[in-house]
Amino acid sequence: MLTKEQIDILKKQLEDDLHEIEIRNQEKIIEMEHNTDPDKFHGDEGDQAIYMEQRRRLLRLRDRDRKLINKIRKTLERINDGVYGICESCGMEISFERLKTRPVATLCIDCKREQEEKEERDRHHKIRYQ
Repeated sequence: MLTKEQIDILKKQLEDDLHEIEIRNQEKIIEMEHNTDPDKFHGDEGDQAIYMEQRRRLLRLRDRDRKLINKIRKTLERINDGVYGICESCGMEISFERLKTRPVATLCIDCKREQEEKEERDRHHKIRYQ
């Protein structure tokens, strides 16, 4: 079982990560607003393509950050609910070492490996029968 000190360490790490991601996300919003220039669409096709690709990249990064923010918030809720560090699949404890590396982990390493192997088998099966 995780000690209070270990939980405090992980909670602090999660809160710091959340704060950093939220700041980075705000910077992306400001960058997108600043770079929203209707004149960009009057350039040649190359300029337009570059502008659109940069915009898509920023949107993908913002979406990835949004998903991570949600994971971190759910993890902080699990800490507050007293169920943090318990595998959602098998109910066994997730090691402190795993949580230090991936504090939003909800599966122990064995269940995560099993999940990834199943996803790989499903992907190969899908490709095979298309």
